[in-house]
Order: sequence, then structure tokens, then C-alpha cells
Amino acid sequence: MSGVKQLSLDPHPCEFSPFGNGSPHPLIIPQLDPQEGVRETERGRERVGQLYKLLQNTLHEAGLPETRDRTREPATVSSNSDITICVLGSPLPYLSLLLEGGREAPGDVFLCLSPSWLSRSPSPLHRASPPCSSTGRLLRAGGCTYLEDFRPPRRITYLLPVGREEGQEVTREADCPMGSSPRLAELLGDTLLTRVLLERNRVRCPPTLGLMYRPPRSYQTKGTTVTAVSLTEREGQGELVQREVLKFLESLAMEPYSKVVLKPSGGRWSGSHRPVRFLAKRDCEAVCREVCSMLPLLEEGETVLLEAFCPTMSPVSPVLTQTWDMYRCVNVPRPDLSFRMCAVVTRSPEGLPLLNQLVCSVGRSDSPIRHGSSPLQSLETTLQDWGLSDPAQCSNIHSQVKSTAETCLRVAMEMEAGLSPEQRGGWAAQTDMIGVDMLLSCSGQVVTPFCLGLKPSRCLESCGLFLSRGGALLHTPLNRSQRYIMEGRNLLIIGAGGFSKTFVWESARDFGLKIHLVESNPTHFAAGLVTTFIHLDLTDHKQAPENCSRICEALCERGIHPDGCLTFWDDCVVLVALVCERLGLRSSPTLAVRTARQKSQTHLRLLDGAPVEPSLADFRPPSSLEPKTTSSPPRPRLPLSSPEPTPGCCYSSPRLSSLIRSVEPSNGSTTTTTIADFSPASPSNNTISDIADNRVNLTKLSGNPIRDPLSEKATPVDRISGLFPDSPLPLPLPSCPVWTPSPHIYAVPCYHLESRADVEKAAWLVSFPAVMKLEYGAGAVGSKCVNSAEECQAHFEKISNDIREGTDYAGAGLAWSNAMTLMEYLSGTEHDIDLVLFNGQKVAAFISDNGPTRVPSFTVTAAAMPSYLRPDKRAQLVEAALRCCLGCGLTDGVFNVEMKMTPTGPRLIEINARMGGYYLRDWIRVVYGADILLAAFMVACGLRPRIPEASPPLCHLIGVMCILPQHFRVLKTTASSEVLRLLHSRGVIRFSQLVDELILRVYENAYCNVACQSQDRDAARLQLLSACQILGIDSPDYPVSYFLSDFK
Repeated sequence: MSGVKQLSLDPHPCEFSPFGNGSPHPLIIPQLDPQEGVRETERGRERVGQLYKLLQNTLHEAGLPETRDRTREPATVSSNSDITICVLGSPLPYLSLLLEGGREAPGDVFLCLSPSWLSRSPSPLHRASPPCSSTGRLLRAGGCTYLEDFRPPRRITYLLPVGREEGQEVTREADCPMGSSPRLAELLGDTLLTRVLLERNRVRCPPTLGLMYRPPRSYQTKGTTVTAVSLTEREGQGELVQREVLKFLESLAMEPYSKVVLKPSGGRWSGSHRPVRFLAKRDCEAVCREVCSMLPLLEEGETVLLEAFCPTMSPVSPVLTQTWDMYRCVNVPRPDLSFRMCAVVTRSPEGLPLLNQLVCSVGRSDSPIRHGSSPLQSLETTLQDWGLSDPAQCSNIHSQVKSTAETCLRVAMEMEAGLSPEQRGGWAAQTDMIGVDMLLSCSGQVVTPFCLGLKPSRCLESCGLFLSRGGALLHTPLNRSQRYIMEGRNLLIIGAGGFSKTFVWESARDFGLKIHLVESNPTHFAAGLVTTFIHLDLTDHKQAPENCSRICEALCERGIHPDGCLTFWDDCVVLVALVCERLGLRSSPTLAVRTARQKSQTHLRLLDGAPVEPSLADFRPPSSLEPKTTSSPPRPRLPLSSPEPTPGCCYSSPRLSSLIRSVEPSNGSTTTTTIADFSPASPSNNTISDIADNRVNLTKLSGNPIRDPLSEKATPVDRISGLFPDSPLPLPLPSCPVWTPSPHIYAVPCYHLESRADVEKAAWLVSFPAVMKLEYGAGAVGSKCVNSAEECQAHFEKISNDIREGTDYAGAGLAWSNAMTLMEYLSGTEHDIDLVLFNGQKVAAFISDNGPTRVPSFTVTAAAMPSYLRPDKRAQLVEAALRCCLGCGLTDGVFNVEMKMTPTGPRLIEINARMGGYYLRDWIRVVYGADILLAAFMVACGLRPRIPEASPPLCHLIGVMCILPQHFRVLKTTASSEVLRLLHSRGVIRFSQLVDELILRVYENAYCNVACQSQDRDAARLQLLSACQILGIDSPDYPVSYFLSDFK
């Protein structure tokens, strides 16, 4: 877009002398425009110097080294991290966010001490001018901060200005997401305005009289306890002031109170250090005199506030103040104490207010309790000191305080929604976090939270000590940053999938993505929801190379240059990998995706990495009598404690070839199973030259080339390897673990079945009961628990006759083959692990528990999130899922791994080489505040996602499946889609519809998921059980209580 500007960080001469040697860890990276630096006033330079000294003092108090100047070594922007979260102004208010950034997003969170460090440059994608600052990043405690220059300038993706005066021009013209603006800070700092809005939303505030000198706005105070009086002059208003003060003191709202508080507000008085007077309400003359004495101090837009003094709740039991004098029976008076609460509330990525932190300050009741005037402690500790020991009572008070604090942010969000960009102070400005000052007042036995004001900076600064130990301040900044850098990108999606994928198209449009969809069905409903719809017949997935060429030709004809390519449909995962390799886009290698696509090959690939069991022959001394062979070099023997490396980076192996080859039937003929027509032949031995050849082939196929040690220049690692020329060990690849357990321990013996002879032989080798399922199947279609060889043959015959091709059962994976696999039955609990990988490293993992499946078909019945397993068991599942994916060669993408937690540890069921379906994306957003769909889009575009996980989880979700034909009648009557949508809109349940029509089929399939949400897992389970009983989902043939039994 021509003429569009963005803020950027240009190289500049540092305005400070070298700051001395510190330690390594960035917090600030200044980038001054040279011309702007020349024009900068002396006052501005002094302010920057003061802020820098303040930063150094803060780092010293936090036990961190001083900032190190690295401006002579210009820093470069990492190609995999385009996120730049910038705090503009003083480091104090958002120090907690900076510290959290060092832990959760190292290298992406910065501090800019001056608006002059920002510059503007053209933006090809966005409307205005996103800031890119020469800031530095603050890493975790014990690290260091750096002052650096970026060449080229670094584009800011999220701006958080501090205070009301910092960078008004910057925020007004920038289009990058902003967590606040000077304009919004001024609105929220208007005590009269916020109290009017809060009282209209049933938040208790002290009755207030405001005497405003030339106010910037008018106030609609009707129906509230707020009185606003506008003054045109500061002096000569004695009669008007006296009349209004007396009217206020004698009003009905002031009857319960005996004292008033007098203080100035707004403008210069926004800080906590301002004159505050406590006066007796009955002394009207003194109150009027004090009010009149304060009026001459006002400037335009400032206010004198006269409000009721709300006493805090009194201790139930005396606070312990025993001294030696008291022990000697000397009467020592005990001071009256009070406490105030300070809450930090953040906006979640889903736009919901969430209480982030809550602390209390205790002080004398006859003097104001200011921010930082006393040590901080939790509300639970304070209530305990006040003599409240009943857990239920304390929990009820905490819930009231939490609700009040979150309502304050919700009110602010609703106010901002009605403002124009100019009124908000920026096109993308919104309040993402606020601070709420509160107190608890008690009338009789009723405890009520009162809101005193909204003070984002002061509350964040006060809560800094607590917040630095953990929080979720970065969730929304990271989410908005990632959405910002993804806006306008071109995504190629192959395969539209079914009705359950509707959320993909809606979310992509919400993200601002340009979706180019390739689909076989010309009348698919998604055609009208995407930027470009390309109709190509892709139903024959065995012709993947030809289909890949056709897709690339169609893109070339239309002039489409995708930034990434992915799919959410199992049948298309191999085709997507081929297209990515052809176009040079990020993806896992095709061979790895194909390995994961075929269930038996997945397990055999992992089992192929098992170390060879030693025999006595390995320890015998060489004998001259033994015959010598020259056909192939002997296989090197490894130490017993060292797992044998898998040759070929687990993409080809003679052992895998022999296992995939079907067993010989009785007539002596051999049947060979080919996975796909385009699969390369596996090498026939394990020599080093074969491994090198295989790695070269991988480099040609993959969009992420694999280093070939035989053809590249020697690296330090290669030089080290050269010191040991006799070592038989090749350089380990990412899928070959060095110090972690080999992935073979998670695999299960399984057998590929294409004929009756295969079934007959496999039945001799497997232990019953066993599981038979489609080799490329999905949704448990065709799966069955078998208990004998006869049942194996019968089920194989049934599948062979009923399901032959993709048109027989859409979405079941039959477009590849109707071959089956037979594997060991695993006892234990079933779990899904949704894993985000980038460049072979784990970015995030989310576990959900599954209830007992319906036997013998293994239809999914119930699920819960977060997992109820113990932390060490959850860690085992995540590690197992990661090792299995890497063991198959999967390196980049969002994958769904199904596992069972058996008595001996995790065991793999299967890997879905695409993002988890059904309700999983929605649940992960609600429970953890993370969006795996956005993560999938980012990985496809070559960007590493930042996904901070909510800890503890935000809520508990438990749901059950409604399946066909079991619930056919219920879904037409008491639990119809209309009824379920209505309950969903009212917040009673969460309804996820998976198919658009009620169609009865031969095999069971899921129609929808009904879930309940609560802060307590037992409450969620009981709510769901009650809902299922009322709706008719629960029945003797579908016992919901049994399916939920694992979630107690």
C-alpha cells in the first residue's frame, strides 16, 4: 500500500556514553533517528537519562546486572521471530511484564525509553505506521540487559505506552496493536467518569461529589451516587460550593457514613502522592472551608473530590499485638487497622476479563494507605489475620472481589467499544490490563467490595513483586502481535474437510488471512468463505505427485504465491508435504508425514530404533576357525548402555522393509505391501554410504534441507568427529535421541493386513484381545476389539465387503486403501496430546483425557481438560508424544497424538499429522488461552509461535459425545440442535456440532459434543451429568456416569 508508514528503529548514534560492562540479557535497544536526536530538547535528554538511571537502580534492586552497551555491534532480526512487544516510557509500571517476557518470550519483549527512538518507514501490509523500536529485552532474573541497535530496523508488533504523556503522536498514527494509549489512560483516570460507569453496572463505589474546573466532558450522573458540579472559575465560587457541599453531606446516600475524604484528582494529581484529608461529616463548616482552600490549586480539567469514607471490615478477632508491657498487664492501646486491595485484571486473547493478581496492604485506619506504603500480602493471609478461618467464607469473599475486579475491566471494554479510533487515541488501541483499587466494607454480616478507582500503572507497579513470580500478562500481547504479523498473508489449504472444519474458515477471516482453498467438491460450502477457490479432483490420493504438479500449475496460472501450505484433513497430509517441498515452504518431510499417515508403519518405524539384544557370541574372542565373510561389513557393536542409533534418520531401514513385507502364506508365495506408488525403495544395508545417500535424497525433497556432513565444509562438530575416524557412530539426527529414551519404548507391535493370509499369520503372533482398525482410518470407523483368530477373519471379511473406497464412507480415510492393521490391545486410560513443533522443537503441548470408549467399536464417548493425571504422568505423556513425532521424522506443524497411559507408562495409539479436530481447538482456547489454529498457520508460514500456557488452567471442561445411531431420536426431540444452541448461547453448555445432518450409517459416528464448564472439575462433571439426564443423552445403553467415571 503506497504511502503507508510504519514505525521502525533506525540505526543511530547512542545518546549515552558507554554504560559500562554488565551481563548478557537484553532489555533496551535504542534506535534514535539522527535528525530527531538533534532536535530533541535538553529536557527530553534529561528525562531519558533519568529513566535510564531508574532502570539501573531497579535492576540492582532485583539482583540483575547493569545494562551492557552493544550498540557498536548492530543486532539483526531473527527470521523466525517477527514479534516485538515494546513498552514505551518508564520501566517501573510494566517491569513485571518485562520480566515475564524474558521467561516466556525471550528476545521478543523490549523497553523503549523515549519516543525519539522510534522512526517511520513504509508498510506493505498495514494501513498506518507500526512502530519498530530500538529497544532491549529483559530476560529472567539472573540474566542481563543490553542496549542494542537493529539493522535493519525492527518492526514493533505491540506497543504499550506508559502514562498519559508518552508518545501521543506515535500512538495516534500507529496501526500496530496497542495495550493502551494516552487518551485511554486519561479516560480511565477520570474518577467521576469511571464511577458513573461502574455504578450503572452494579459495582459499589463511595458516594462522590466532584467540583470540576472547566471539565473536558459532561457527566450523566442520573441514577448514581455521583454528583458533578462544573466550575468556570476557581475563585469567587464560595456560595455555590457551600450549597453543593451541604446538599451532598445531607443526601440519602451519605446517611450511613460519618466521615468524608477530600482530595484533588486528574491532571497533575493522577499519582498516589497527593494531599488527602479525612474530615468529620457533621462538621459542615470545616468541610466547606477545606474544599474552598483546595479550589485555587486546580488547573483546567482537574477536580476536587469529596467522597464518603468507607470503613473497612473490622477484624473478627483482635490482631495480635502483645508486647512485654502488655504481658506485665500494662494497658497499651491497639491501633485501629484497615486494609486495601489492589487487583490487576487482564484481557484474555478471547476478549474476557481475567483476574491476574490480587494483593493487600495493611495500615492504620486514620491515615491513607498509599501504594507502596506497606508490604504486600495475599487476600487469604489478610483474611486470616482478620480472624476469618472458615474456608467457605473466605472463598465467597474472594469470589466477590474477583467478580468486582473483572467487572471493572468489562465496563472499560464496553466503553471503549463505543469510541472511534480518534477517541481511543489510536486505530488499534484498547485497554488490555487495568489496576483496580478496592476495599471491603462490612454492614452487619454482609461484606461488600467497593471500587475506589482504576489505576493501571500504580497497581501494576505495586503488584510487581508478586507478578514477577508468575502471571499471564503476556498472553494477550503475544496473541495480538502474532495476529498482526499474520494479517494479509497468503495461505494455501488443501482439502476443505467436513462441517466440523467450519471454524477454520471463520477464524482465518477473523485473522485477516487470504485463504486459497483447493478442494475436490465444486459445491463445497467453504467456497464462499475463502479468497480463492480452486476446484481440482484430488480424490485419488495415490496420485499425489501428479496432484502436486496440478496444484502448482493452478497457483502459477492465478499468480498466487502462498506464504504457507497446510491441511486439516487426514487424506491430504501427504499431498501438502509434497506441495511444500515443491514450493520451498516449511513442512515436515514427505516421508515422515507418510510414515505417520499409515498406522502400522508408524509403530514399525519406532520399533526399528530398538537396540539389538546382545548375545553370547558378541562377547566371544575372535577365532581363526570361524569362516570369514566378505558380503558386507560386520555391524558395529555398541556398549550395552548405549542405544543403537537408527540408520537413515528413520526414513528408510532394512528392518522396516522386512517388517512391512507380509508374511508368507501356506502356498509359499510372498505378498509385498507397498505404501504408495511413489515411495522410494529402501536401502538393502546399513552402510555409511547408504545413510549419506538417503540424507541427500531428504535434502532434495524437503523444504527444510538436512545437512549432509559428507558434502559440506567441516563445521566444529565435524572437526570433532574427525578426531575419531574409527568411530562407527554417524552424526545423530533430530529423530535419533542421544540422551532421551528411544521412542521404541512407546510403540506397540502391529501387523499390516491386506489378505486372509495376512490375518491368519498375524493372529498367530498377536496376543488377544487385540484391536483391528483401518490402516488409514479416522474417527474409529471400522475399529473393533477382537478376541480370537476367528473374529479377526470375520471382521476382515466384513470390512473388505462393506468398505472398499472413499465414496463408501466419506472421511474415513478410504481414499488411500481399505487395508487394516492388527495391534495389541492396551489397558489403561486414553489421552490426546496436541503438540506444536517448530524446527524439531516443542513449542507447546496440551493434554486432554478421554473417557472409556464404547466396546467393541472404540467410539469416543467423553473427554476432560485439563488432564487429571499427576504432573509426572502428564510430563511422561508429553515426552512420549514428542519422541514419537520426532522418531517418525515430524519436525514442523501441529499434531494430534493419541496415547494410552498403561501401568508401565505411555504407549502410542496413533499420530495424526495434522491439528486435532472435533472440539479440541475450542477447548484449548478456553482452558489455556492458546490458539493452536493460529499456531498452525504461523508454523506453515515459517514463523515460530509464542504460546504461553495458562498456569493454573483458566477453567475445567468436561464433555460427552452424542453419537449416531444411539442418540438419533433424542437429537430430533429433547436434545435437538436448536435446543443445544440455545443452551450454549445462555452459557449452560458448550455445544460443538460435528456434522450438519442426522444420517444413520452402518458404523457409529459422532454427531456433536456437549460440555460443561466450571472453575471446579467436580462441579463441571455434576453439571454435565445433570444436563445429560435432563436432555435424554444419558440412558441405560449410554451410561454417561460410567463414561465420566475416570474424571472423579
